[in-house]
Amino acid sequence: MADLLNLLRRVVEAVTSARDLKLSLQRLVNMVRNGMQVDACTVFLWDSSVERYVLMATDGLRDDAIGKVTLTKNEGMIGLVGKREEPLNLANSNLHPNYHHVPSVGEEEFHGLLAVPIIHNRKLLGVLSVQRFKAERFRDEEEAFLVTLSAQLAGIIAHAEATGTLSGMNLMGGQAGNDIRFAGVACASGVAIGQAYVVTPTISLDSVRYSKAKNIGEELRRFAAAITGLRKELADTRERLKGELRPEELALFDVYAGILDDQAVGGTVQEKIRAGESALSALADTMRGYVQHFEDMDDAYLRERASDMRDLGQRLLTHLMEEKSERKIPDGCILVGQDISATVFGSLDPEKIGGIVCAQGSANSHLAILARALNIPTVLGAQDIPWQELDGNELVVDGYRGHVYYHLTDERREYFEDLVRDEKVRVSGLDALADLPGETADGEHIDLMINTGLQTDIIRSQASGADGVGLFRTEIPFMMLGRFPSEEEQAKIYRNQLEAFHPRSVTMRTLDIGGDKSLEYFPIVEDNPFLGWRGLRVTLDHPEIFIVQVRAMLRASFGLNNLRIMLPMVTSVGEVEDSLALIHRAVYELNEEGVKVEVPEVGVMIEVPSAVYLVKEFMSMVEFVSVGSNDLTQYLLAVDRNNPRVADIYDSMHPAVLKALKIIVSAGLEKNVPVSVCGELAGDPLGAVTLLGLGYRNLSMSSANLLRVKAVLRQIDSGWAETVANGLLNLDDPKVIRSTLQLALQKTGVPLTSLGLLPSR
Repeated sequence: MADLLNLLRRVVEAVTSARDLKLSLQRLVNMVRNGMQVDACTVFLWDSSVERYVLMATDGLRDDAIGKVTLTKNEGMIGLVGKREEPLNLANSNLHPNYHHVPSVGEEEFHGLLAVPIIHNRKLLGVLSVQRFKAERFRDEEEAFLVTLSAQLAGIIAHAEATGTLSGMNLMGGQAGNDIRFAGVACASGVAIGQAYVVTPTISLDSVRYSKAKNIGEELRRFAAAITGLRKELADTRERLKGELRPEELALFDVYAGILDDQAVGGTVQEKIRAGESALSALADTMRGYVQHFEDMDDAYLRERASDMRDLGQRLLTHLMEEKSERKIPDGCILVGQDISATVFGSLDPEKIGGIVCAQGSANSHLAILARALNIPTVLGAQDIPWQELDGNELVVDGYRGHVYYHLTDERREYFEDLVRDEKVRVSGLDALADLPGETADGEHIDLMINTGLQTDIIRSQASGADGVGLFRTEIPFMMLGRFPSEEEQAKIYRNQLEAFHPRSVTMRTLDIGGDKSLEYFPIVEDNPFLGWRGLRVTLDHPEIFIVQVRAMLRASFGLNNLRIMLPMVTSVGEVEDSLALIHRAVYELNEEGVKVEVPEVGVMIEVPSAVYLVKEFMSMVEFVSVGSNDLTQYLLAVDRNNPRVADIYDSMHPAVLKALKIIVSAGLEKNVPVSVCGELAGDPLGAVTLLGLGYRNLSMSSANLLRVKAVLRQIDSGWAETVANGLLNLDDPKVIRSTLQLALQKTGVPLTSLGLLPSR
């Protein structure tokens, strides 16, 4: 088995470093046939453009059949494995009822067959098989090896296929179809058409895959600039440290400089670039080769040089990326990346961004929340999209369905252009609702508040006619600075918010970091951050942070008295008691200093299951309660809301979530304590209608969604909503709940576009 594990590593490395899919697969079948000592190894891939499996590579069958032999989804063992999506291990495949003889491949003498499906993110990509002349089953360890190999290959093949579509080629070497679509998670509704602007994070040598050069001269210039930049960095560092390091330690910088001067490295990279490879790809492939070369050496000293080569390659890679990052952002661009942090996004001009696409993330990540606040169509979790290859290409972001389109036909492009125009007309039509009250058709008043955090939110929020701020995310100013803001700096930020909305109330959440929100100057590294040190746990452990923030809030509210303080991630009565003690202490200190402030209304966020069961106890201690539906859903369903692999499981309309929401609002009515919802569910028109029916009369959402929610609520009766919501509580599937509610709303005359949905085309 050790030999097979070693074979697995070598095959994956060889396939990853290949220039194109055909070469990758040919290396694969050659190595597997020799390593497993079988008589044939074959790969069929499913080509959706022709609805057939295509023979892509073989070692043992006839080479001239490659690219010519195809099978339907019901033909032969390949079709059977694909249909069942499970391995098939036969002693004599010729006797199986699904055996399908194809004379042109020359497999008449083969008997033993082991075939496994290649699946990536629930999508069948193809089938990998090995065969022997001898009529016998393959051993268990051989089957386990092939299953493991197919799982490792799936991502590589998916990336290669996606990249192939970008270059306009299908599996059979012909022209790929138009209207190429990548699927992700719809995170902010709307449609955007624009030029892709790739935001590249720090990446490792191993993560760079083959890519072609768009401009060979420009790629050579970029590589030369990276070499020059690294030489200067090494020289500056050596000079700075020469008084602190011994000569033998300083010699490392001379070694690096020597490698940079050596044409063996630079010459190889330049040769690859001139052959049509991008500088990034050529550099990574070259340095990986040198690293592997040193790692395979017998001499221990030389083996240790592998780490030097890896470090040097990584440094050059960083210089290449920095050089590329100096580009200007075009107006109306589509921001593209693997995973764009809220901090990086916040450093860009949102007015220049038409849409956002990421390979990672989900509808409830903080990037998605910011995008919704700024009304930027967004698709995250598009795992198969070859984001590194998209820079400069025109993309269409369909934020309604979670799709990203490339290489559109004129007809499809016209369709999306019409959607963009219709969206502008619809949004402008909502402006007339800004001065109208938030109420149902039968006159039931609903407080429609907004969630803020960015300075630009103030203008947007005031234009929407919000009744106040239901959630001010104080962590965003902390994230924008490279240090903790002082009490004075915080007070100015909070004063702007409080003055802008006076006399309406502003609910400020105390610092909520941890989980997926980090401060680069206060790192929290944990194996399971969402169950670790986050929210109130952090600030109670650091009362100096808590006290300074509360003092700043209280000072900012002086003379306005529209401040409310909200505590995040509360899990116990003791946490509330400790927090209240610190708030009272801050009030006492300021009064002693001559700043006459009063204790503001204090509330807690219900975000974890324990808080649901303790909600009545909390209500006896605080003035209000707010439900954070994003985290409550995450913790109730045990689903990481940032993980696109389980994005289809995360749903705030899940029956367990709705029942928890009912428990909370019922407790509020019993205790006469106001209860609101400030999660993304409140800004979803379907969710807002459900919350209304459950008994909620205070909803807080992004300003971009407020008028849309108001438009829907003004078309329905509260009694009707209560009847519908009570019926939803009896359903057991979130998809059925959504479709039932959607159908009920359509019957009342509410159009799909008001719900943030589009008719199927």
